[in-house]
Amino acid sequence: MKLVCFAGIAAILFALVPATAAAQTATITGSVVDSTGEALPSAVIRVDDSSLRATTGANGAYRIGGVPPGAHTLRVFLIGYRPTSREITVSAGDSMEVTITLERTPILMAPTEIVVGSRAPHTAADELAVPVDVYTSEEIARQGTSETTQILQSLSPSVNFPRQSVTDATDVVRPFTLRGLSPDHTLVLVNGARRHQTALVNTFAYGTGAGSSGVDMNAIPASAIDRIEVLRDGASAQYGSDAIAGVVNVVTKKGRFTPFVNVTGGRYTPRDYGDDGTTVDVNGGWGVGVGSGSLALFGEFLDRQPTNRAWADPFDTSGNGLADSVNSQGQVVIKRNPVPQPNHHWGDGLEKDILAYGDLRLPISESGANQIYAHGGYSYRKGTGDGFRRYAGSDRNWPQIYPLGYLPEFNPNVTDYSLTGGVWVRPAGWSVDAGASYGHNEFEYNLRHTLNVSLGPRLDVPTAPGPDGILGNSDDPGIPNQTSFFAGRLKRGEAIVSVNASRPVKVGLAEPLNLALGVSNRYERWQIVQGERASWIDGGDTTQTGGEADAGSQVFPGFAPSDESNSRRNNVAGYADVEAHLTPKLLADVAGRFEHYSDFGSVFTGKAAARLQPTERVTLRAAASTGFRAPGLGQVHFSKIVTNFIGGVPEEIGIFPVDHPASRLLGSKPLKEEKSVNLSAGLAVSPRDNVTITADYFNIKINDRILLGATFDDDTTRAILTAGGFSGISGVQYFTNGLDTRTQGVDLTTDWRVSVGGSKKVGLTAGVNYTKNRITRVDPIPAVLATSSEPGLLDVVTRVAIEEERPDWRGTLSADYSTGEVHAVARGSYYGKFASAQPGYCDACRETYGAKTIFDAELGYRFSSMDLSFGTRNIFDTYPDHPKLDANNNFGVFPWAAASPFGYNGRYVYVRSAIPLTR
Repeated sequence: MKLVCFAGIAAILFALVPATAAAQTATITGSVVDSTGEALPSAVIRVDDSSLRATTGANGAYRIGGVPPGAHTLRVFLIGYRPTSREITVSAGDSMEVTITLERTPILMAPTEIVVGSRAPHTAADELAVPVDVYTSEEIARQGTSETTQILQSLSPSVNFPRQSVTDATDVVRPFTLRGLSPDHTLVLVNGARRHQTALVNTFAYGTGAGSSGVDMNAIPASAIDRIEVLRDGASAQYGSDAIAGVVNVVTKKGRFTPFVNVTGGRYTPRDYGDDGTTVDVNGGWGVGVGSGSLALFGEFLDRQPTNRAWADPFDTSGNGLADSVNSQGQVVIKRNPVPQPNHHWGDGLEKDILAYGDLRLPISESGANQIYAHGGYSYRKGTGDGFRRYAGSDRNWPQIYPLGYLPEFNPNVTDYSLTGGVWVRPAGWSVDAGASYGHNEFEYNLRHTLNVSLGPRLDVPTAPGPDGILGNSDDPGIPNQTSFFAGRLKRGEAIVSVNASRPVKVGLAEPLNLALGVSNRYERWQIVQGERASWIDGGDTTQTGGEADAGSQVFPGFAPSDESNSRRNNVAGYADVEAHLTPKLLADVAGRFEHYSDFGSVFTGKAAARLQPTERVTLRAAASTGFRAPGLGQVHFSKIVTNFIGGVPEEIGIFPVDHPASRLLGSKPLKEEKSVNLSAGLAVSPRDNVTITADYFNIKINDRILLGATFDDDTTRAILTAGGFSGISGVQYFTNGLDTRTQGVDLTTDWRVSVGGSKKVGLTAGVNYTKNRITRVDPIPAVLATSSEPGLLDVVTRVAIEEERPDWRGTLSADYSTGEVHAVARGSYYGKFASAQPGYCDACRETYGAKTIFDAELGYRFSSMDLSFGTRNIFDTYPDHPKLDANNNFGVFPWAAASPFGYNGRYVYVRSAIPLTR
């Protein structure tokens, strides 16, 4: 039905193209040079009020076809140069040559228009009153990976993207964080439109407080990205809920362009492990003309094989009762049993992705100022992630099925698609964008290499006796055991209808102020779909030693009928934003936003920002804002019994909604929205024309922060649960608003670029981020648990995850060199010390890990038919420190820190080629 809807929207858009769209058009060619006449590559030329654009080549030349007849404005942008414009008039069939000269500017300007940070049009990040980083497609291509979130972490010290292993579904859909806050504190936009979140609730994620849902950035193909804008400031008043840490806006490529294909291949070559993780990525794009408009299409295929950095297990005696002899480096010295080593998995899982994206621009007026637009994409991911091993003699195994024990595996399917469409029109001096969007994310829990102990030891005939313990009665489940299960599905859908309008208004100032108004209606839906019966049922059989068997599929008992949820809510919002140059040197911006949630009531947020440029080389900026984040539908309704290994001991823990009877027994309270106050101040200084230094301080206070609280599992808790009829679980976690936090820090950036003769150019960029998170208030433990041994509403695991599990210090230093043909980049990334209590998940499991520096390099050559590059990430094969506690290293099997911000796969070598194709 959804595909039919998408096809219908596309048909309507094509039907709206007027007959004049097929009229004859003009072509503009030329070059972009500096004041000395030297050619400038990588300059962006755009025809105003249209989707037509081009980028200059190595010789500074460009070509734009399909230009409608009439008067137009050409705008040109290049970092380090002042943006300029040129008025032109063309007739049908014309071929016009336009040479444009750019002047250097003291403040290094971003090479394009900026979407985030202001509702007014701006041509550079330094023109804004808030800090915005802009990363171009050229920078994105040089990061040695096609994984969008990993690219973002390499570019921005404010972004943290820890690798995940043995974290259930989070192994496959990995979240990122900005400024040390939760994934759901960062709003993600695509072409300025809100991107939907994943259906997944991250209950075990390393590097962030548990219980969040973020955006799957890796569902966006990197080949489709023209630039990424990172607004490092609270922006709820401008963009709505979630924008507490900031906003990431992904701007995709548009217009007509020559088709291209990029092929990248690489693998890990660590010093002390065999080569693995072979990765092949093939992607491409083509921008074709559609009448006087354009259609840009992109596709990508990724095949990433797994890595494994686990050490051999010295305690597994499956098969013959004998354990292998293992040395201090995790290597088998004497093999004594038939179990393959390593018998655990600690690294990246298998991943196979198919991604597609498209962007359509159709002028509906002769000038091209009014147009229909649409953009959207589809991604499908097949991934794997593993749990803890079940030994042959464990009560969680039947040796008749797995004589050597087994390593249960997640094998999910993840589907994500979106479509945004609308119209841009300019009535009576207004610029109006009226549009709608729909986004959907779906996570299908498939398990393999596992079983349901309570269904007994046979795969061919039913042997489970049911609740009465007597085989052959009517309460028998009547199903044999299985080694693979469909354990359920999570779904999230989001539909938005919005109208945004802006116009300049003359009020007697030196320049007109910009007035922006908008309204929107957002509909959200989140679902839990139950798994197959065998994945959650308690078959009534005992364990192999005669004890009570755990119900459900091992590693992840399926979603039961009692877990099912189909929740919906609606949000109505309106905003106003006014920006004005009060004086030629002082820019001020004031915004206010009202939102009403059908399930949480109403909230008003506001923001004020200012930018002062006392001299051409110095810019000062400051902002203050209030923000909010409504509880996610997943946080309100998620319900699941999971297997946690707490201090190395498996326990069945219920993660329940606050209104679940078990949660109420333990003192849960209804959730409410988070509220925040953001303060920031900074400056940008250019001591020389080709050098820019920025520094920004930020302070974010969040009240009533939402997260998954402590695991209540002591004797008092179990007695309360048993008395309430919940004897089948060892403990409970539920979501809570029970804490306030303060996040403060400093961002520093430096950019230096110089021409060293002819087409040779050298650039140095550096970024440093210091972020400190502190819990400033915690609600007291619920009264019902006052006499228990529980440490509080938050346990040590949760406290450490919030305050210490991301490095306080992050830094990057990058140098790039280019000539007409040769290009190279070298990069150093510093990750400060951090602490973690995972994967031990116990109050005595906190450990501290030292700082590390990772070095990368790439060298490339532009041939006439392709651009070929060779590179290495983590040149010196650097790893995080070893966890010392048995609970965190799984008794010597998991040798590297789980929450490492750069992972633990080691050195990666790759080759990539960019191939332009002839139309």
